[in-house]
Amino acid sequence: MLTRVGERVATGVVFRKEGRKMELKWFLWKGRKLEIKETTYMWRERDGRELIRRFVVTDGKDLYELSYRQEGLMWFLEAVETDG
Repeated sequence: MLTRVGERVATGVVFRKEGRKMELKWFLWKGRKLEIKETTYMWRERDGRELIRRFVVTDGKDLYELSYRQEGLMWFLEAVETDG
């Protein structure tokens, strides 16, 4: 089941020099620290002039869509997909 969230979250990210990649490690949501096991998909899009980077990640159980708004340096949890 897909649930839209749209909440700002704190994240742990490693910025890799080679290829200018961002590697997500964890994010905080509802008082819990969720460890990211894998990034399954990522893409970029624009909202006017602002560049938004989007990531679909998994903690090994559920899928999460996170977005990074470069202009404001903010992360958002956009959606969660669970089995139930």
